[in-house]
Amino acid sequence: MGKPFVSLISNDQFQIACTGQTVYVLDIKGNELAKFKDMTYAYYPALHPKGDLAAVYSNTGVMAVYSLSELRLIRKFRVTAVKDTQTDRIPCFSPDGQYLYHIEGRKGNSLNSRLSVYSTTDFRPVFRLFEQGQETVFLRMEFDRETGILFLLGYERQENSNNYFVAKLNGQSLEDVRSLNKHTYDFYESAVYLKQTGFTQDSYQWSEFAIKPRVRSDIERMVGHPVDMGPFNRSYTLDDLMQMKLSLSCLWAEAENH
Repeated sequence: MGKPFVSLISNDQFQIACTGQTVYVLDIKGNELAKFKDMTYAYYPALHPKGDLAAVYSNTGVMAVYSLSELRLIRKFRVTAVKDTQTDRIPCFSPDGQYLYHIEGRKGNSLNSRLSVYSTTDFRPVFRLFEQGQETVFLRMEFDRETGILFLLGYERQENSNNYFVAKLNGQSLEDVRSLNKHTYDFYESAVYLKQTGFTQDSYQWSEFAIKPRVRSDIERMVGHPVDMGPFNRSYTLDDLMQMKLSLSCLWAEAENH
């Protein structure tokens, strides 16, 4: 179709593609079945495990749910708890399809995160986690297909530095929290985002993997000395990243050995 899709994900029946202004439903061959223009800044889709629903999050703080079998919008609701919405929060369905998980800004503090869980029966909130307490920010989450465990990538804000981690969610609390260095965290935060948006060229061009190498020479010219770009000191192409085993469950397992 040649459209600049920011995200493009698929199952064995449908593809869901987002440009920001339009959500497309395509068949598995890429033929357009429907398109929706009921949200702006809508970039982040998730597919129900049974393949009959898609949820799409907009940076305006709104979630939309579409029926793929009926090709219609079935629900649209506000999810964020703050006016200053955070970006790049990709929702995900539980493996059994009963719940939709979403990382959201906490009321009263847009820098902290909460994890909301919605029933897929009526998309009303079942519970909200991490509304109180520690200065915790979640950026990525992913269910492991084999175990059904939800893994979360994030950090706790400290006075002098952040504590980066990957952890399991057990019930309503974090379990087996494993520390990460900043370089590893930065790499996976960007790489898992690309994976979950379908490794599109448009998404890659706006990722740290493309931006930091582009601006590095300009920054070094301004400051007059080499700069450390962390994990982005090395160049990664989109093909490089697509060949990697990028999952939060593998990251958690590897962190055990550090």
